[in-house]
Amino acid sequence: MGRQAGFIISKILELLATLFLVSLLTFVAFSVIPGDTAQVILGPDASQAQLDALRSELGLDRPMIVQYLSWLGGLFTFNLGKSAAFGTPVAGLIAERLPVTIGMSIIALIFVIVISYPLAILSARRPGKTLDQIFSVMGHILFAIPPFALSLIIITIASALFSGFRAGQYFAPSDNFGGFVGCLILPSFCIALPKIAMTFKYMRSSIIEQNSSEYVKNAKGHGLSDLRILVKHVLPNSNVSSITVISIVLSDILAGSLIVEQVFNLPGLGRLLLAGIARRDFPLLSGMVFYIAFITVLLYFAADILGSIADPRIRLK
Repeated sequence: MGRQAGFIISKILELLATLFLVSLLTFVAFSVIPGDTAQVILGPDASQAQLDALRSELGLDRPMIVQYLSWLGGLFTFNLGKSAAFGTPVAGLIAERLPVTIGMSIIALIFVIVISYPLAILSARRPGKTLDQIFSVMGHILFAIPPFALSLIIITIASALFSGFRAGQYFAPSDNFGGFVGCLILPSFCIALPKIAMTFKYMRSSIIEQNSSEYVKNAKGHGLSDLRILVKHVLPNSNVSSITVISIVLSDILAGSLIVEQVFNLPGLGRLLLAGIARRDFPLLSGMVFYIAFITVLLYFAADILGSIADPRIRLK
């Protein structure tokens, strides 16, 4: 228990240090990029007096370290100021678009787990045989196609097969939750396909490695069935690899959803990010970049903790 507590504390300190560096780099990056938030808000026709007054109101005339500490405090209180382009609080804009991105990520992860695990188990039973080769070739093809290209291909196929299909159809969860989930299924599947290929590859390798180990040979020698060995021994011993892969997949899903949202015209964080870039909305962009990085770092932190629980040897390293 002591080792586990020490391991968790060390990981929390690493998490905090990483988030501090991410916040610092994010702030510095958006501070040195050419552009003026006051100019974006007031437009090109604003007078110098109006620009100076707004910069003073926004605190842009204060020393850089003071601006950073103020911005850092806002990150932890969800007070990120107002968007220069939209004129509304940044936190509200992110919260409004978050359900789409989170919903797509959850559905895509379900697709990944439900499809990749059974395929990996079937393929690893007889490595190098016909079924294994077919799955491996399909995995390489799917992994090589970018999510946006895959989205366009699937939209074209769906439009040809279903006359009523319309890309970009969207229902707000508060108005029609069933329609909201339904409109996310196809884009989530587009995001999931390359991740299914990646997860399949890692899980297949892990299961094959476990199947060739001495404890599996001993279990077979004692008359245990293949199914019992798989469920009781092989899969549990593959947990560490599974947790690591899922954390990588989740972060990739989040990044992939930002692209696919644009293709399917969904009002998620991806479209908001692109709108912020197009309008040079630095308050919005800095807040989004930090929170996306925060989610990614948090996923790897959770993977480390779960991995140490699944395999206590990790705590000793």
